[in-house]
Amino acid sequence: MSDTSDTSDTARMAASVSAMFAAVEGDSAESIEQRARFYRLVPGIHWPDDWDELDLTEKKKRLDLMDKFGLGAR
Repeated sequence: MSDTSDTSDTARMAASVSAMFAAVEGDSAESIEQRARFYRLVPGIHWPDDWDELDLTEKKKRLDLMDKFGLGAR
């Protein structure tokens, strides 16, 4: 298996876990930060330097987009 495939599989898994976590835990600050931690573990994903300054609505929007992309929805 190639490194690209491994990264893709890891990103897909992070998206699956993040989406499931969002469905179960909701939109609390703790939930949003936990979802972000899932993605921070994926090699090749560059996290924004200003993440801590973003409001929860913007963080949720970005995470939801990452979930959609990672799960193959366009």
